[in-house]
Amino acid sequence: METNKNNSTSTLSLPWSALLCTLFFVHCFPASGFGQQAASPPPSSEVVVIAADSQEKLGDVSVFRGNVEIRYRGMTLQADEVTYNEKELTAEAHGNVVFEQEDDRLEAREAHYNLQEGTGRFFSVRGTVGPTPRRTRSYLVTANPYYFEAEQVDRKSDGSYLIRKGWITNCQPGKPKWRLKAARAKIRPGKDVQLYRSTFLIRGVPIFYTPYWWMSTAEVPRKSGFLMPSFGNDSRRGTNVGTSFFWAINPHADLTVGGQFFTQGGWTQNAEFRSFPTESSVVEIRYFGATASKLARTERRLGRGLGVDQSGQFAQILATNRWANGFRAVADINILSSFLFRARFAETFNEAVRSEIHASAFVSNSPNTIYFNTFIDRFQNFLQAQPETSITLLAAPGVEFGTRPWLLPWWKTLPVYFSFDSQISGMRRDEPRFKTPELVQRFDLYPRVTIPLHLGRHFGITPTLGVRATRYGARLIDDPSQPNGKRVVNQPIRRITEEVRVDLLLPSFARIFASKRARYKHVIEPEATYRYVNGVRNFEEMLRFDERDTVTDTHEVEYAITQRLFTRPLKGQQHAREVVRWRLSQKYYFDPDFRGALRPGQRNLFEALNSLTPFAFADQPRRFSPIVSDLRATWSRYDTDVRMDYDTTKSRFVNSRLRVGARLTRLLSATLAHYSTRNVTTPTEDLLQPRSNQLRLLTRYGSIFRPGFNAVLALSWNIKRDFLQNTVVQASYNWDCCGVAFEFRRLGLGPIRSANEYRFSFTIANAGTFGTITSERRLF
Repeated sequence: METNKNNSTSTLSLPWSALLCTLFFVHCFPASGFGQQAASPPPSSEVVVIAADSQEKLGDVSVFRGNVEIRYRGMTLQADEVTYNEKELTAEAHGNVVFEQEDDRLEAREAHYNLQEGTGRFFSVRGTVGPTPRRTRSYLVTANPYYFEAEQVDRKSDGSYLIRKGWITNCQPGKPKWRLKAARAKIRPGKDVQLYRSTFLIRGVPIFYTPYWWMSTAEVPRKSGFLMPSFGNDSRRGTNVGTSFFWAINPHADLTVGGQFFTQGGWTQNAEFRSFPTESSVVEIRYFGATASKLARTERRLGRGLGVDQSGQFAQILATNRWANGFRAVADINILSSFLFRARFAETFNEAVRSEIHASAFVSNSPNTIYFNTFIDRFQNFLQAQPETSITLLAAPGVEFGTRPWLLPWWKTLPVYFSFDSQISGMRRDEPRFKTPELVQRFDLYPRVTIPLHLGRHFGITPTLGVRATRYGARLIDDPSQPNGKRVVNQPIRRITEEVRVDLLLPSFARIFASKRARYKHVIEPEATYRYVNGVRNFEEMLRFDERDTVTDTHEVEYAITQRLFTRPLKGQQHAREVVRWRLSQKYYFDPDFRGALRPGQRNLFEALNSLTPFAFADQPRRFSPIVSDLRATWSRYDTDVRMDYDTTKSRFVNSRLRVGARLTRLLSATLAHYSTRNVTTPTEDLLQPRSNQLRLLTRYGSIFRPGFNAVLALSWNIKRDFLQNTVVQASYNWDCCGVAFEFRRLGLGPIRSANEYRFSFTIANAGTFGTITSERRLF
């Protein structure tokens, strides 16, 4: 039987012959007073379709029995027996009731449903509500729907469900890994799940109780509320517990504020603000602070650690904006109260030992070949934690203006390119030896011309001629009366240098080899660069703020040779790829003391030296720099990176870095790295580079949210001192609906921090993770 929703009467049935004649007449002889297209019948979704084995009808009420199925507006209701009111469009179903609409499915003992309003009440219910899985690397994702059981379920006209005395999970029915049992719950498919007076159970064991629980099932979840609590343990700070509050300010901004409390004393605070004011702008602000005065008293009482107050704060501000006229503004500001605070409360080893703090903000534009930039920069490098000393450099404000190489059109016979850089800024330097006035004015202008010339098919030469003029508003002088023998005086100093750079374009050599599977190409590329700088006087009196201030007189040539090996399979259309790259380079100095700039018996760092290698090597005048070898190779599942500095004067390797990576299987990978500096044999050489010998290992199996078992191990071993600086073991096991992860972490930073930390997290698929293994701590 079919029933129209508007008139609630049975539709007229016509014999097939009459129906065919009517259709033929309407198609061939349309009425002139009407449109050429006949009116369409009512949509099938607006018609109630009922099928059953038997039917009894009394007025507007019909009783259907046996395999009853009702279809209406995409809804399907099945039962053993249904009492249907044709006038009110209501159905009362009994026995093996099944309700389906879109991704929702309910199985019940009894149901009372209003077809017109889309509302109903179900008793003794088991059901599923389809989720909207979100692709993310922050937590586990599953295609399972949410399963629930309840004594009573009410369906509202908006498609939401009110559950009474039931539970919900997204694990497979039977023995779910986790459940949320609640006295009352509300499910809004595609939006969220809300539970009141709920208990969280794992394998049927109650874990904790909460008066209110909210989980998002939306594509973009946005709702204010408390986040999942976190628990952990630290051998120094004790057990910790914490939570956070998330405030969805508007669709384009949110704020998260939280804290952690430690049983041994002290607590930490954290806040994160995110905003997208416009389509081309982003603002992110992060804050982390710690109050640890009670923890210091506990350490003094137990006789361990430094026993000093390590309270502090760290803030980070990142903001970007781009305007239609080409201007771009960026602010990346980091503020740290003390290095001791960072070493004590940093989440990871790399963060704990990072001694540098950068803060910068600029507004720039680069129309055509011209560039303009106004900026503020601050750099701080902590030399030691206790007592704390640091070097702070500040440039505020500063303006840069210049051009990229621009071809001079009036020079017809030669390709002459002109470019220049200029900068004016207020500078400041604060270090243990001396402190500059509030701001030291510095002006720098560097115009130059470049002429690329080709000498035949294989040779070329590119000379660059320039003049650099720099003026400082103060200078640094020796003063034996000062504690550190240095003093800054407000006496300007000027520097005008002539600079010549010649790049030689030499022919490269290549040879092609072939095997049964691939072709190989071996290429040898020689390089040579000549550089001459003259005009730097009184180098020791110049204040050093950045690389512009490390220019010295020099007369040098740098030569290098690079070997490359390319491979390409014989079959297929794959491009050639580089599998081996090995570069050897060295400098020869015609002026070994750089016209007095090099100080014997001291650690010398300036542009002519550190442009080749970042490691200090010059404590005496010398003509040859170390030979720098840089080898990189990638083959099949393996890759390696080997860098070595060989000092020809001392006839030994002084610095080395070796890294080897291997993807042993689809799931298993390992990386081994060794770092070493070996140039400590005399007290003088101790100034160049402190001796170090470290080994690092990183092994991964799987990924943190892969189904099944996953693990990662990270080690950092100080071979020189024979102890493990950092040890991290993370293991996780994931089912189809949830996962657990454990972490053991040991940080060995001497008396500053030597602690064992135990962390745990539990992940609910499509919902999120609660615990203390945050995304920043993961090694996967």
